[in-house]
Amino acid sequence: MTGTFLFSALVIGFGILLEVEAKINAYFTKVECINQWPELMPNLSCYSNRSLNGESGSFSAEFTLTENIKELSGIYIVGIQRGKVVTNYTALEMNFCVALETVQNNHLLRMIADELRRVGNFPLQCPFKKKHRYYLKDYRIDPKLIPSYTPDLNFVTDCVIATQKRTIFRFKTYGRIFKKSGKSGK
Repeated sequence: MTGTFLFSALVIGFGILLEVEAKINAYFTKVECINQWPELMPNLSCYSNRSLNGESGSFSAEFTLTENIKELSGIYIVGIQRGKVVTNYTALEMNFCVALETVQNNHLLRMIADELRRVGNFPLQCPFKKKHRYYLKDYRIDPKLIPSYTPDLNFVTDCVIATQKRTIFRFKTYGRIFKKSGKSGK
């Protein structure tokens, strides 16, 4: 009898352990847009959106241009923040027009671009057209795309966009990724 009871308790306990899983939560805590060429980009705005619990932050941004932009280049940096120290995880120097067309070749860029296209109206190729309002509305990180082995961390992204070797704007985001326990199916 005790053997059956022990076996039943182990099966039930194991079932409960399987039902509890670590879920990834990821969100933005802050966003900054720094316009460095207001004559070319007169309307640049961005802001972060936070939920009531503060754990599902997204951001929105919009801009217009006074000229067509046929070439965009820049640097995209993702850093891991521990305390006040930020360590670069990856830094990509790229031609954004080429990246728009070949984004499927890089997992990190594909993850970002798919979500950008879902919530915005960015073109699939250059040029960016003058007098067209480009926007992102409620861009958020899809936690399903983050590997389950990712440790709890704070991150910073820093993107500098230029044309004709002159910086147009700088876009920085800050955020957090962490595991939280919960029941399956919730």
